[in-house]
Amino acid sequence: MKDEKFVIKAYGKTELAMKYFPNLTPESAMKRFRNWLIINKRLKKLVSKKIRYYTPKQVRSIIEEVGEPFDIE
Repeated sequence: MKDEKFVIKAYGKTELAMKYFPNLTPESAMKRFRNWLIINKRLKKLVSKKIRYYTPKQVRSIIEEVGEPFDIE
């Protein structure tokens, strides 16, 4: 999986959370990912129940702050 190239595109919230935490259940991945966003002042604005998908611009902001999913252990 480390050989794959992460594509910046629109992602559903759960879909992106699962990229970062593939070994967790979708619910657990969402909780952990949401907590990452909450503690990061620049990303906190992305925590909203109204947001269903992250735009490519939002995804770029996320990876600039926390890195690409494949870099996360």
